Amino acid sequence: MKRDDIVGDDLELLDAYSRAVVQTLQRTRGGVVSLRVHTRRGRRAAEGAGSGFLITPDGYLLTNSHVVDAGDTITVTLDDGSEHAAQHVGGDVDTDLALLRIGSPSPLQHLELGESKHLRVGQVVIAIGNPQGLSHTVTTGVVSALGRTLRARNGRLIDGVIQTDASLNPGNSGGPLLDTRAQVVGVNTAIIAGAQSLCFSVPSDTARWVVSELLRHGHVRRAWLGIVAQSVQLPRRTMLHHQLEASGAVGVDEVLAEGPAARAGLKAGDRIVTVDGVAIKDVDTLYRVLGGERIGRSVRVELLRGVHKLPLELVPAVRA
Repeated sequence: MKRDDIVGDDLELLDAYSRAVVQTLQRTRGGVVSLRVHTRRGRRAAEGAGSGFLITPDGYLLTNSHVVDAGDTITVTLDDGSEHAAQHVGGDVDTDLALLRIGSPSPLQHLELGESKHLRVGQVVIAIGNPQGLSHTVTTGVVSALGRTLRARNGRLIDGVIQTDASLNPGNSGGPLLDTRAQVVGVNTAIIAGAQSLCFSVPSDTARWVVSELLRHGHVRRAWLGIVAQSVQLPRRTMLHHQLEASGAVGVDEVLAEGPAARAGLKAGDRIVTVDGVAIKDVDTLYRVLGGERIGRSVRVELLRGVHKLPLELVPAVRA
C-alpha cells in the first residue's frame, strides 16, 4: 500500500468520526439543559451550577443528586435560552441521580435512554454539558473501562460505573454521555481531581431503573442482604455444567455479621446466580431484583460454592 493511500484512509476515518460527533450534537443539544441552584442558609446565599437532560416531552429531566439536593430553588435553562423553575421530584444518593420536572405549554425535545449493557471498551462516546458555565460544551473520547465502582457521598459504592476519557469539568455533572446513535448511555457524575482523563458516568440502565422507582414511589426502595459484592464472570464450563442462563454472577466478598445473608448461611467466596428464579448476571441486576416488594419476605437464592450449586432461603431487610 502506498503512503498516499494510508493518508487518504486516515482522512476518511477522521471525517467519519467528525460526522458522527456533529450529527449526534445536532440531534441531542435541544434536550440538554443547564441548571442554576440557589441555596440560602440564614443570611448566607450561594449559587451552584450543573447540567442535565430531558428524558420526556412533558418536562422530566435527569441530573446528579449532588448538584440539586441542597438547593432551595432550581432554575433550568433550555437550549433556546428560556428559563424554567424546576420541581424536585426525587433523588437517589446511592447512585447520585435526581429527577426534576419543569412545566412547558408544548412538548420538549428530549433524549432517549439507551442500553449501557451493550457498551464496549474503546467505543466512542460524547459528553455534553456546561463546564465552568460554558453552555453546551462538547467533548469526545472513548469508553476507557466498564464495571468500575465509585463511592457516593453517603459512603456507599455505585457499581457498574463507566470510565471515559471524554473530558469533564465542574459544571458537567448531570449531563449526558452519548453514543454515536445519539442515545444516552450514561449520566456524567465525577472526575478525579488531579488526574487527567479519569471521568465517570452512571450507566443508563441504572438511571432507567432509578427513574422508574422515583416515579412510582417518590424514592428508591431497596432490600438489604448484608453483603459486600461485585460483578464476576463465570467460566463457560461452569455455565454449561449448572445450566445457567447468564455468563455473569455476583461474587460475595464479605458477609456482614448479623445481616440477612449471614443468618441464611452465605459465605465470602459464594457466587449468587439466581434470586427467585431470576438470573443475576451482575450487581445492577441484583439491586433491581431486590426491590421494595421483597423486603421482609423469604426469597430463594441459588449460589455457587466451589463447584456445587446450593439453594438458600433468606429474608431481606429494609436498607437503612
